[in-house]
Amino acid sequence: MKKILVETSARHVHVSQKDLETLFGAGYELTVKKMLSQPGQYACAERVDVVGPKKTLTGVSILGPVRPATQVEISLTDARSIGVNAPIRESGDVAGSGACKLVGPKGEVELECGVIAASATSI
Repeated sequence: MKKILVETSARHVHVSQKDLETLFGAGYELTVKKMLSQPGQYACAERVDVVGPKKTLTGVSILGPVRPATQVEISLTDARSIGVNAPIRESGDVAGSGACKLVGPKGEVELECGVIAASATSI
């Protein structure tokens, strides 16, 4: 019997080093919680709140390592729930995408764009 790996992509955030330090403090480094199937990527112990005009998603996981730009990947249902635009895109394709605020224990980051719903081909 052949086994087939099925993966899901739950809501998560990728952060830049600059935004990580704003959210968690100067010099902060991500803590590896669990390695993912994508080589070199991992779920972190750190979590942030994703704030939209209508509602807040609390305790959203951060995936590491840090990236050149911060982005939020949520479902279309999450996007409607919190009141943000989240076009279906490949991870990293954030130009013209939705806006939100990220809240961490040491600070807040306003994203003018960066909220997407990941396309099935990027999972």
